[in-house]
Amino acid sequence: MSIADLFKIKKDERLAGGLFLLWQIILNALVIVRYFPSFSHPSSNYYKLFIKGFHISGFDPLTYCVVSNWYTSFDVHRHPLLAFFYYPAYVVNSTLISVTGLNFAQIIVAIVLITSSFYAFILLMRIFRELIGLERNDAVVLSFLLFSFSHIMIAAISPDHFIISLFVLVLTIYIAGKQMKEKRKMKKWQTILLFLITAGISLNNGLKIFIANFFTRGKSFFNPWNLIFAILLPASAMWLFGEWEYRTYVNDSVKERKQKQAKAVKEEKERMFTAFKDTTTLKDSTKISNSFKQIWKEHRQAVLRKRANKPANRHTGKPISKNSFMIWTDITTPRMETAIENLFGESIQLHQKHTLEDVLVSRPVIVGYDWIWNYIVEGLIFLLFIVGLWCGRHSKLMWMVFSFATMDMVLHMGLGFGIPEIYIMAAHWIYVIPISMGFLMKAVNGKYRQGLRFTLYSLTAYLTVYNAYLLVDYLYL
Repeated sequence: MSIADLFKIKKDERLAGGLFLLWQIILNALVIVRYFPSFSHPSSNYYKLFIKGFHISGFDPLTYCVVSNWYTSFDVHRHPLLAFFYYPAYVVNSTLISVTGLNFAQIIVAIVLITSSFYAFILLMRIFRELIGLERNDAVVLSFLLFSFSHIMIAAISPDHFIISLFVLVLTIYIAGKQMKEKRKMKKWQTILLFLITAGISLNNGLKIFIANFFTRGKSFFNPWNLIFAILLPASAMWLFGEWEYRTYVNDSVKERKQKQAKAVKEEKERMFTAFKDTTTLKDSTKISNSFKQIWKEHRQAVLRKRANKPANRHTGKPISKNSFMIWTDITTPRMETAIENLFGESIQLHQKHTLEDVLVSRPVIVGYDWIWNYIVEGLIFLLFIVGLWCGRHSKLMWMVFSFATMDMVLHMGLGFGIPEIYIMAAHWIYVIPISMGFLMKAVNGKYRQGLRFTLYSLTAYLTVYNAYLLVDYLYL
């Protein structure tokens, strides 16, 4: 299959694709209209403008910064190529700014988000039809079901990398699934290209390309040439590039920021010492110095306590270690409550309280639903997911997709990477739920299929209306 064939919209995909495209345009327009009055004006400090102005769940508007004034604003170790992928968008936007005096970052980023969502939807339909063997209407509804999940719906309108990651991961599943069905092996150049794109957007997702390589190649995955050229060399090159990017673009600014902080603390200490000397009744310089040391110690402890009580620190659990990447781990955030309220809760259904608030600003880590109905829906979706996994237990495709999701569960639920806001990472794994339901739909027949079909159609309609209502309520009401 050529690239042109891969992205060509087939005749029987046009109606569903057109309706989905219209829906995505409407949702993105809601965000653009909400923020355009303040975000459309050129600024000397885009970081302050967007970070302070944009608030939708825990999604970061760093992409707006990159497209407005290009810089590697993303964490270069976790997103080593993402800023470079957006460089053409920055060139277009800077030209428009110079001509019109308006910043079109929102609209340009929305085009990227809509395109990514659209092709993720189209490719997901093809997975259901061509690889699982579902009827067209069932494939359409299950594809819509994924985008009715709250943090897929939100990711598709937020200027972050998650919906782009979803598109590339679904693309990988489709390509690898076709290869497994046709008993072909993923070629080295395909693995390298998919890895560079996927890992360049989000490094941990690059490992899923290696998983796909393993499932398509089987034992030949361990062929030395495959391991060296398709696995080890691309992974090493990506890591070295991230290190170079850090030294080139980030290191100096980090040093400068630390120096400014140290200077500010030093100046504060000097001011306080001067004020203490002017007001104290002590005459002996040694006593003055010793007394001030105690005052300064108590002051710094108070500052650190105040800093620790900020949500960004208070809602972050204790890491395994404070060295390197381990600083991002979390061993204290409760797993069971997280699984119920966030992993299979907030990821799929927004909560009525603290709707779309940021856990690093104001949202508690654990929030409960107001209605028992939400838990019933969550339990039903989880049950269908588990039964679907069982129905697809003989499929390599199902096992590959489940392996993708398992890797995320090890990172987030196991090690605790990003666990306080695990729902914003839903785009990296939650496609496993509708795909498993696809295997369930394929396995049942007769009246059971009709009942399942009614259930899935109802869930899709309910989640779409429920989540969209709370989104509009948050943005405008």
